[in-house]
Amino acid sequence: MPHPVQLAPTVLVCLLAGGPVMAQDGMETSLSDYFGFSSHDVIKIGDDPGPMLAADLNGDGLEDLLIVNNKDSRIDVLYQKQDPDPEDIEPPSRVNELPDHWRYRRESIPLADAARAFRTIDLDRDGDLDILYAARNRIVALEQDAPEEFTRSRIHTVQGLEATQGAFVLSNVLGSSEPDLLSIVEGKIMAWPLEGDDLGTPLTLSAGQAIRGIVPADYNGDGLVDIAGIVPDDSAPVRIWFGQEHDGQRELGAQVIFEMPPIIVFEAVELPGEPAARIGVIERASKRIVLYSLSSNLVENSGNRDASFVVQSFDDPGNRDRTQVVADIDGDGLEDLVATDTRSSSLVVYRQADGQGLQASDSFPTLSKVGYVAASDVDGDGTAEIFVLSEEEGVVGRSTIRNGAVEFPRPMAISDGYTPVAMNLVELEDGPKLAVIANEKREYLVDLISMDGSKETIELGAMSRAPDTVMAVDADQDSRTDLLLFTREKPMIMLHAGADEETGASSFTKMEKDDMGQFGLVAKAASDNTTVFDIDGDGRNELLIADSNHVRAVRYEDEPTDGSSPGWQVVSQVNTKDPDSKLVSLATLGRRIIAADDENNRLVVFDADENGTWNETESLTVRGFPLGPIKAGSFTGDREESILSFGNDGFAVIRLGGLRQELEEVDSWRTDEERRLHYALYVGDINADGYGDMIAIDSGEQMMELFTFGHDAAMHHVTNFKIYESRLFGRGDGREYQPSQAIITDLTGDGAHDIVMLIHDRVLLYEQ
Repeated sequence: MPHPVQLAPTVLVCLLAGGPVMAQDGMETSLSDYFGFSSHDVIKIGDDPGPMLAADLNGDGLEDLLIVNNKDSRIDVLYQKQDPDPEDIEPPSRVNELPDHWRYRRESIPLADAARAFRTIDLDRDGDLDILYAARNRIVALEQDAPEEFTRSRIHTVQGLEATQGAFVLSNVLGSSEPDLLSIVEGKIMAWPLEGDDLGTPLTLSAGQAIRGIVPADYNGDGLVDIAGIVPDDSAPVRIWFGQEHDGQRELGAQVIFEMPPIIVFEAVELPGEPAARIGVIERASKRIVLYSLSSNLVENSGNRDASFVVQSFDDPGNRDRTQVVADIDGDGLEDLVATDTRSSSLVVYRQADGQGLQASDSFPTLSKVGYVAASDVDGDGTAEIFVLSEEEGVVGRSTIRNGAVEFPRPMAISDGYTPVAMNLVELEDGPKLAVIANEKREYLVDLISMDGSKETIELGAMSRAPDTVMAVDADQDSRTDLLLFTREKPMIMLHAGADEETGASSFTKMEKDDMGQFGLVAKAASDNTTVFDIDGDGRNELLIADSNHVRAVRYEDEPTDGSSPGWQVVSQVNTKDPDSKLVSLATLGRRIIAADDENNRLVVFDADENGTWNETESLTVRGFPLGPIKAGSFTGDREESILSFGNDGFAVIRLGGLRQELEEVDSWRTDEERRLHYALYVGDINADGYGDMIAIDSGEQMMELFTFGHDAAMHHVTNFKIYESRLFGRGDGREYQPSQAIITDLTGDGAHDIVMLIHDRVLLYEQ
């Protein structure tokens, strides 16, 4: 039941009298003199109405007001009358009912569902506005098939739809000339291209956290629409996907994460003459209203610092069966990313574009349930070949690139009767090989397949679990490449390379935990935390393992010359400065070692000094994206060094150099009244003077604050007034989040913008 409400009569006094209302920023001329509301009107709607929007629904050149009235299963439409007469008031038909307003003609549009959000758009291109509304797990199209007559034309079932008026928007972001529909499904942004009243295949934007709001605007002033996704209570509550152009097509780039204190509200502040929208927020803890603008600055390249990174969504967010590989797919000298999408039986390619970095995905059909992917230019033609393994289909395949497309894989022969379970590309003395681990029941083997199809088989015997992957390294530095098999929760196995005593041909000897001295030194080696690297600069690689708070370089010695015990030997070990670090992933970049620290969610960089002593030299804290497996290279389109980190929903591109985008605080304001808590911002040119204005709504005392922006775009507080009086009989600091919505638009047909508010069961209109 709504609280008893008394509309405050003082509003007309402070805004109409033109008295000396001094602005809080101390300007000598009272800015409130430039604002005045000639009247306020009340229009009864019904219990718990909303949301509402303004649109010229009947095409007569006047803005109409549409209010959802779910209690009566309808949308109430207040059509502006042409040349309305204040004396033309129809009396109410029932007792205690307010008469309809003389300025508007009230009609209704029936609803079959409770509408949570709605928008107007000309779906059928007949010149008349239609309506899209969101209900529970449904998006419904209402077409205006005759003037002011609407029929339901299409229902789309969308399970997990989380639409609100702030999360159900129309904007042109997917490259066509038509608007797209954006909403939230299970915490992720979905962008559907509209094809009449049909929804096309959606683009999914995942932030890794549940998104609560969507605000499209041009935030960097490049003329393209960007998408802001809001995670209000996160330490990085603002996520922006910037629009970009590639090969003449518009698309959304990677997600850029911006840190700031948790926020109550986010609004795009678009000002006349300003190409880029500012960002307006209300901070939850401080209650400040803060304005930000976007800027570009050089990335810090030394010391301990926050990382600069962007995040791109995978096509199948949440898929834990995904695998990926980095390779130059198209031979342009830029590294690309290839990932599996097991749900759609596809290979997804993220190509790197010069000057832009990794682009939106291209998808190509492949085998079902691909569990492994590897890629390299094995034939020297300048483009990579892609190898895939499907245990479900029992096939290992090889795809080539033709005219930019990944062709469907051609099968490669493995040992008869065996099923492939894992694979990797390895470089041996006689060239690249595809190392395929296969089993027949509990019996396992490794097929080393040459690019001409010939193969060599290594018997592994009975094993209780299939290895996860295979890695090539000359562990004992005898110029013969050994193979390491990594198995989850099982000790590493080494296939020690040697030569047959009779024929001289290469052969491999299986060595398990008990066959290798000092095995404990390598016991934590696994597929993600192990790589090869020449730690001492002698031209021979060691095995590099990240574990706990250290990175350890080891080699295998059958016959140590210093009398040490045969087996694994530590060549060098470098510790992190923080003993509580937990290093879980590893990559190398030139002569630097980069490790992912799961405990502190940071990248740790190790360098050797002029004496060859290794130390931690840099630390990059990654806020807003949980670090996973990492790859090092250049992925930002500018040849600057960067790191890829993979998560369940997407991947982060972490810059080690170049430019980063930052939010710069340009203005702020805070009330001196402690009871006030502002919870909404609305932007428009209220007095039609060519300068932008903004209002803020308060839940503590039901006040409205009015701001304006000068010719220098600086924010000035103009005045405030009480919207209504409310008696709250609860304990403590009672708050009432009313009005539930406000719109700044011309609802009186005089060319000046009015403020319309939705409060409890009625519309309150302040006429400018």
